[in-house]
Amino acid sequence: MNRKSSSHDDEIDLIYLIKIILNSKIKIFIITIISFLIGLGYSHKIPNNYLNSLIINKTDNSKFNKLVYVASMLERNQIIQVGQENQVNKIMLDRFISELKDSKEFILNLRNTKKFKKNYSKLSIRDQEKELFKYIKFFKIVEPTKNQDYLIINFKWNNTDEVSNILEDTINLTLKNLENSIYKLLEQSLEFEKKINLNADRLRLDYLAEQSSIARELGIIDNQIDSVNLSQSNPYYLRGYKAIDKEIELIKNRDYKKFKFIKQELDFLKKEKINWINYNINLIETKLLKDTKSIILNSIMAGLIFGVFFVLLSYAIQSHKVLIKTK
Repeated sequence: MNRKSSSHDDEIDLIYLIKIILNSKIKIFIITIISFLIGLGYSHKIPNNYLNSLIINKTDNSKFNKLVYVASMLERNQIIQVGQENQVNKIMLDRFISELKDSKEFILNLRNTKKFKKNYSKLSIRDQEKELFKYIKFFKIVEPTKNQDYLIINFKWNNTDEVSNILEDTINLTLKNLENSIYKLLEQSLEFEKKINLNADRLRLDYLAEQSSIARELGIIDNQIDSVNLSQSNPYYLRGYKAIDKEIELIKNRDYKKFKFIKQELDFLKKEKINWINYNINLIETKLLKDTKSIILNSIMAGLIFGVFFVLLSYAIQSHKVLIKTK
């Protein structure tokens, strides 16, 4: 019996509360409108930030045929090793990522943006550098996974008109630095091989000069070694100083045509336009990060909840006051 009475009372209380809320719907509506306006104002106050994404692909391997050709002539080149000829586009994409990750090119281009000039141009160079480095967090590189052939650049910025210029200038400057580093490595490899050859020839000349001197002392003019018995174990001076002196003369007169040819081919390579990577700046995907719809919906919900709570609390306070007076 008590249970039925309790259930009935709860039902009456719930209906009574609903009546209180319905009778105060204008108050709740006004509070909801105020909350909506606050949310709308807050939404307009938040700056519009956009996530801009650009895909960078590997380029066709055939674009690197000339590079592979020049590098293959250098035994000690630091770019393409034997067996990697079919992976040059992957190597170049990795080198591009490595060059891009230091953020130097990105920071350099930020200096020219309206935002930076407006807010930080009056600061000292040191303070400008500090502010610039704060923006690195807005520039993210999503590196390729094992099964991907591309990378993604994500760039958060509030001015969509500047995004294309910043990204394109950053990529182009990175490519220029990448290109310069590759040509520098090839030139260093060429100079290194020339030095190795020159050093080997100097050592050979010293040895031949000694052998020629011995042959002269012994009066050996012509070759004294039978072709049948020719071997490395035979003293070199037995070939006679006439042949040895001729070898000395030939080494001294070498013009190193191989290295001149490689240098010529390298100079031709520098004049070629190579697509180190493949991308289209017009394919930037832009997404607004500020969710105005969610902000407004949350404001309305918050207004409704607060309105109902306010009405019920006000009624409870009034009922308490009436109860005290009646006592």
